[in-house]
Amino acid sequence: MIDNPYRGAVTSYPPPAFAPAPPPPRKRRTWLIVLATVGVLTVLVCALGLGRLFFRLKHVTDVEKEIERTTAAFIEDRRDGLSQAGYDGLCAEAKDEFRLEDLAKPPEEAVTDFKVFHTNVAYERGQATVSVDVQRPDGTREKEVYILDEDGERWKMCSFPA
Repeated sequence: MIDNPYRGAVTSYPPPAFAPAPPPPRKRRTWLIVLATVGVLTVLVCALGLGRLFFRLKHVTDVEKEIERTTAAFIEDRRDGLSQAGYDGLCAEAKDEFRLEDLAKPPEEAVTDFKVFHTNVAYERGQATVSVDVQRPDGTREKEVYILDEDGERWKMCSFPA
């Protein structure tokens, strides 16, 4: 056997000619984070806006339906002469102007049919204007305007064709 003089000897390699390159920088995802944040905020704002619009619209629709019901009930009650309940549905100004006895008589030109075709609510004033297409016994049709005032949670009739 040949004796290897280098056996077990530690050999060192010569130093490299240049330092090893640092690891590549991590890809920055700042734009992706910003884009995702903007997307989430946009979706959230749109959802909140639609929710608010839906519930506000529902409130407006409910208020208009209540106003139209009040107007229809008044017209129905007035056909044969206004009842005590109908008189109680008048606002204070109308009660000052009309007595129950005057309104208890059926009007000379009775309404045989009617249709509410426009409701305008001025929330800041608490007042509503309702336009109604009415039909008389002789078949003629005409437009009438009724004005209601908000009194607490109720709408009361204030101005109507006498």
